[in-house]
Amino acid sequence: MRPQSSDPFFTLLQGDIDLGRGALLIAQQARPELDIEHYIERLDQLSEGFRIRHPQMPSGATAVSALNEYLFDEIGFRGNRESYDDPTNSYLDEVIDRRLGIPITLSLVYIEVGNRLNLSLSGVNFPYHFLVRCDARAEPIFIDPFAGGQLLDPAQLKDRLPVVDGIQLHLEDRYLQPASPRDILARILRNLKRIHTYGRQLKDAIYCGERIALLEPEEADNYRDLGFLYYRTHEYQKSLDAFEHYLRWVVQAPDTDEIRQNIQVISKRLGMLN
Repeated sequence: MRPQSSDPFFTLLQGDIDLGRGALLIAQQARPELDIEHYIERLDQLSEGFRIRHPQMPSGATAVSALNEYLFDEIGFRGNRESYDDPTNSYLDEVIDRRLGIPITLSLVYIEVGNRLNLSLSGVNFPYHFLVRCDARAEPIFIDPFAGGQLLDPAQLKDRLPVVDGIQLHLEDRYLQPASPRDILARILRNLKRIHTYGRQLKDAIYCGERIALLEPEEADNYRDLGFLYYRTHEYQKSLDAFEHYLRWVVQAPDTDEIRQNIQVISKRLGMLN
């Protein structure tokens, strides 16, 4: 899992992360011919289209309403409720072309266009449903691009919290804080890793897991997932390394004994191969 200096995704992470470019690099794995600069220009064109319609740039909540009308009513971006787990919903170029996506990629378009217009926008890692936060006034505005730009008050945010392991989550401040570009790219990759794993596209799932490890090197569960994925593709040394990474980062995991047994089995198999 050592990063390659020639990997453009690795290079992207060495400085201030360009969110749009990072998302397009993720999409480029599925289509190597993807022209990243073309889609950066498409985002520029979307923001310029808004400026043409609004020569006097609105501010605060008025700007949010105007951007909602532009992106969702006029341009036609919308949530793909019919095929939510289609991997193309996670590829920024496809979302721009089809004007169809899931919460995190529609939020990404919203943020990229809004920030080009000097709106103070950021992503929000809300549980199970990514949102956008606008800090253009004293109290933040929370926006759901998947629902056509719906504005959410605290009561509506609370109602959206899921039940996890039989426990209703409570609205906590950490659920509403701005997410970094690193957080957003990692969440896109987790979505794709899950979809590819269920679809038995194991090489694609591994690609996502390896890039999550670049973004979030202390995320223990990702190493466990990679351990199983590498094993299923007969990459036994990588599987062993990933499981050992998992045990190094995890604290009192319930599956520790299982993972140790896996390590013993893989070590024996490697010994037989050598």
